Formats: sequence, C-alpha cells, structure tokens
Amino acid sequence: MEDTNIKVEIASPEQIDSLRELTKLLVESLGQEFESKRFDWGIRRRLYDPLQRHGILIAIDEDTCKVVGMIIAELRIDPFGKSEGYIKQFYLRDEYRGKNIGKILLEQALEHLKKIKVEKVKVNIREQATKTSELYKQMNFKKAYEVHKLDLSED
Repeated sequence: MEDTNIKVEIASPEQIDSLRELTKLLVESLGQEFESKRFDWGIRRRLYDPLQRHGILIAIDEDTCKVVGMIIAELRIDPFGKSEGYIKQFYLRDEYRGKNIGKILLEQALEHLKKIKVEKVKVNIREQATKTSELYKQMNFKKAYEVHKLDLSED
C-alpha cells in the first residue's frame, strides 16, 4: 500500500456510484443514516452546475482503478455579497489515510476555489474528526467560531 499510485481528478457523472459509496461511508461513520434522495439531489446539482462541477475532486488508486477519496469545494455567497468557499464531504477510505492523499485533495480543492476568485474558505469540522482538524491547522485554517447544537426532537 505504501507505493500506491494516486491521481486526483475532477469527478464526472460516470463516477456517481463511487461518490454514492464514499458519501454513504462518510455519513455512516458519523453515526447518521444515508439518505439516497438527498444524495441524488445534491450530487446531481453539483455535477452539472457550471460553477460547482469542478469542485468535486476524487482520488483514484491507479493500480486498482478504485475511487478512494473525495472532497467537495463549493462556491457560496455570504449575506454581504462576498464569495466564499466551503469545504464539505471530505472523505478518504481508512486504508488510504496517513499517506498525504487527504492533503493533496485539500490542496487541489483550494486551488479550484482560488481559480474562481473565492475570498475566504470555511469548513465545519465534527469534534470526532481530530486528524482532519490537524490537517486543516497544517494548511493555515484558523478556528473562527464554535457551533453548539440542541436537538428539540429528543424530548
């Protein structure tokens, strides 16, 4: 596994099944239920939108032709009309972690956002994602705020 040949490319509609599988693994690793309809709506919107489609990046193991990781870099407009980048659905299969593949995916996502003139990039990180948090720190992301959640349906 150490000498894995990885290439990063923009996802295409032909890779939707691989994107579905990685998204399902990501969602389930967070203890949530995968919603197929939500995935279909979100991924199709991103794959075909001219501004968003280049922001879905995947890592492919060239030896096995398997998609082993993904990251979505979205363009958003903040309430003041400034363009923001937003990183989401960053996932790498367990056996490919610790090999700099995540860093390469993140770097290429940031390059995409630079090309489309994004001014700031945001990401929400779950508390249990400590390794991902360390990667963001290495890439000079700074903690800007905390999110606290209250689920009112659990009464």
